[in-house]
Amino acid sequence: MRLRLQGAMDAEARRRITEAVLRADLGSRINFERDAEHDAQIVRVENWLTVAQTVEAITRNGYAVAAIVDASNEVPAT
Repeated sequence: MRLRLQGAMDAEARRRITEAVLRADLGSRINFERDAEHDAQIVRVENWLTVAQTVEAITRNGYAVAAIVDASNEVPAT
């Protein structure tokens, strides 16, 4: 899945988001990329969680998801 985050994300914010998602599913793969068109940060996540569960893990830690860019979710390769 790919989620557009709201607001600027520094290294500390990316670390905290990564930790939040990993707490929800230790096997998650998380990557960040820049969305220049919307001047935003995209987080790409592969995990066993639903999109709603992943969004909840992020928002529970004080970060807002502005949009779901891609709701497909590949299970991490083992």
